[in-house]
Amino acid sequence: MADDRHAEREQPSLDTLAARLDYLFDRIRPTPEELGESDEPGRRYTNREIADRINASASETGVSISAAYIGELRRGVASDPRTSHVRALAAAFGVSSGYFVDDAAARRIQEQITLLRELRRMDVKQVALRQVLADSGLSAGDTQLVEQMVARLRAVARGAEAGAAASNGRGQPR
Repeated sequence: MADDRHAEREQPSLDTLAARLDYLFDRIRPTPEELGESDEPGRRYTNREIADRINASASETGVSISAAYIGELRRGVASDPRTSHVRALAAAFGVSSGYFVDDAAARRIQEQITLLRELRRMDVKQVALRQVLADSGLSAGDTQLVEQMVARLRAVARGAEAGAAASNGRGQPR
């Protein structure tokens, strides 16, 4: 478990536009509202879906793009898109267009995406605890140990509450 968390904290290198775009495809997933009944929850967007998102607002933005071109950008075949395409891709994924051109912005967005994934994966309170422990200088192993102790204490407390509720339901404990 500690290795999984450590791997999640290590951010992939985003030194090319292709790597940055592919990172968004890898990390940002369609919302339940966007998925059809036959779609698998948690699947990646397709190039076609992102192109369709961009093209749906072409009448307002004046920007259209093909799924094939997005694929070329992801593979690095095309590496110098128009500024309007960069803005449209950023808007389609809900990130700042600076993500594609500014290393500091890319790192901030990576960190935000990682935090959002953590928040979705676990209880917000646990994420807050992890952040406090990390900020206090504890190692990843020590942080994991404290989290396990807190989880065990919660389980014991739930067990005690369940026992008390059961005995109250019967009137008098036996």
